[in-house]
Parts: sequence; C-alpha cells; structure tokens
Amino acid sequence: MAEIVALARAIDLTEAAITTRLHTVEEGKGHHLFGRRSIGAWLAAATGSRTARAGERVTLARQLSRLPQTAGLLFSGRLSFGYAATIASAVRHLDDPETELAEPILVELAQASASTVEDVARAGQTIIETIDPKGRLARAAAKTERQHLTIADTTDGMGRLSGLLDPELKMQLKTWLEPLAARTDSTDLRSHGRRMADALATRLSQGGRRTVMHVTVTEQTLTGQSEEPAFLEDGTAVPAADARRMAYTAELRRVLRDANGIVKDFGRARRLASADQREAILARYRTCSREGCDVPAYLAEIDHIEPWHPTGRTDLDNLAPLCAADNKWKSRHPDRVEVIDQGGGTVSMRFHRYAKLRPRRWTDRQ
Repeated sequence: MAEIVALARAIDLTEAAITTRLHTVEEGKGHHLFGRRSIGAWLAAATGSRTARAGERVTLARQLSRLPQTAGLLFSGRLSFGYAATIASAVRHLDDPETELAEPILVELAQASASTVEDVARAGQTIIETIDPKGRLARAAAKTERQHLTIADTTDGMGRLSGLLDPELKMQLKTWLEPLAARTDSTDLRSHGRRMADALATRLSQGGRRTVMHVTVTEQTLTGQSEEPAFLEDGTAVPAADARRMAYTAELRRVLRDANGIVKDFGRARRLASADQREAILARYRTCSREGCDVPAYLAEIDHIEPWHPTGRTDLDNLAPLCAADNKWKSRHPDRVEVIDQGGGTVSMRFHRYAKLRPRRWTDRQ
C-alpha cells in the first residue's frame, strides 16, 4: 500500500511536468502541426487518454498561472493532480480577483484530512453560485446541452450504455431505479451495477413502483417572487425557472416546518392538469406539439402554452403535450417559441434555436 501511494505521488509530479509543457505547446499552437483543432484533441490522440482526462490536463495548464498556491503545492508533491485539477476547474469561470479569493478556500479544503475531491468540487460550485446567482439558469442550460446517451452494440449481441445526464435527469433516473436495486437479502451476491440493470428491466416491464423525486422549493420561488434555487435530494441546486417548470406537471405537497426545521404539517398533493383534461388532450394530439417532434403524446408532459406563471390558466385551450426535453427547452427560452394555430383547438410550437430569429409572442397570436 505504501508503494502504491509513493507511485501515485510520482505520477502527480509527472502530471505537473506535463502541465508546464502543455502550456508552452498551446501558446506555440503546436497542435496545428498535427492537424488537430485543439490542444486537448491532440493530447488525447497522442497519449491514448480519454477525452475527459485530456480536458483536465488542459484546464489545469491554462489556470495554473492564476493559482500560485496550487502550483507550489503541486510541484512540491504536497498536492495531488486530482485536487489541483478540481481547483482549476472550479475557478475557470472566475475572474482574477475572484480567483484570488477562492483559491485559499479550496486549497485549505483540499489539504483537510477528511475532505475528498468531490468535497472540493462542491465547494467550487458553491462559490460560483454565491458570486453569480443570476447565472444559475444559463449554467443549468449548458449542462443540459452537454447531456447525451448512447447504446452501442457489442460483438456478442449485448449493449453498452454510456452518456452524461444533467442533474435533474440523473436524479429522476436514480430515484426510478434505486428502490428496486436494493439487495434482497444476505444471499444476494449481485453487484450494484447488476442490480441497477435488473431494476431497469423491472421498470420497463411495468413491474415497479411509482417514481417519486423530492424537490425542496420555497413558496416564493414557485410563485415567481424569488429566484432562489430549489434543491434535489442530493443537495444539487435547481434554478428557480426549472423548479417552476417541474411543478407545473408534478404532484405538489406542502410541508410546513417550524423555526427549527421540524415538520409540523403536510398538505395534500394534486395535479394542475386533471385526468379528464389529459384524456381530452390525448384525443386531440398524436405527438408532442413541438414542430418536427414525433414523441407520442401519451409519453409527453402536459404543458401550459401560455406559461402558468404569472397569468396562464389551466384551461384545456391553454394546454398541449410537450415531451420532457422540449418542455425543458421551452421553459428556458419562452421568448424563442412561436405558437401556431392548427385549428380544431390544437397548436404546434416552432422552436427558434438561434436567438437572432424573432418569433411571434403569445399575445400577438391572440
């Protein structure tokens, strides 16, 4: 075990040496000599490393000149590459004065005996949220744009699942599967990964329980009086606009707490769109109402055409099906959605993905 730790420290010193050389190579545009679009693409190909690992090295190389404490500890072998890369990633969107304030906090946490790399990453996220609370929605949208899912066939006929999910979808999937992935008893020797796969099979066969995802949000945020974020079960912050969107189609339960945080009372849950309204909408629409989307209507969420907040009503003529992905995009870009009358009490929605296009507002359509 001591030898493993010693070898890891040697690797960290090697990573520090790579970092200084990466900075020199990038300044000289060396990757262009090999026809690569970026230093990260060249590094991944040249070293046979994962794109994510190459990205960590490049981020550290770019940020290290702004992180004197981190650099000193890394080059002296007193800070691991993992901690240094996490600190660099945490400050990459901060300006120089903000970085000067943030670095000592992150370095102190990294050197604490009980802390982990994940603790430092969460602290960095908290710093960004504190400095730029108005940028929450933009950061959340950027995460959603990065999400992807791939199912690749293997040579023996199985499928390899890989991807990246935004915090909301990640928590939905976990809360959908985790209850059915628990060990049945002491004789259950399946790995956690195997149990999750079995849970997915159970869910897809309609054999599981109803999915429940808890989101903590204030009344002021739900009513638009505040832009304070909501929080998922694992503590991940959710932008206020996203919390309101989720509440439109979720079951809401009021939980009254006293000044000490003790639960005093529970309210009753109800859906904003009734079962009868949903049936009527499914009779009108065959697919998601976004132009070009072929997700079946019965798999879509019931969306308010004119947003429920602040003036939209839960009337049948103001409801239409939107798949989860389109509903999320619409809630984040309401000024880039064009609503088109189709007759017969139905509409289609045209999304303008580029801000320079100016769609008609709902009031213009009226």
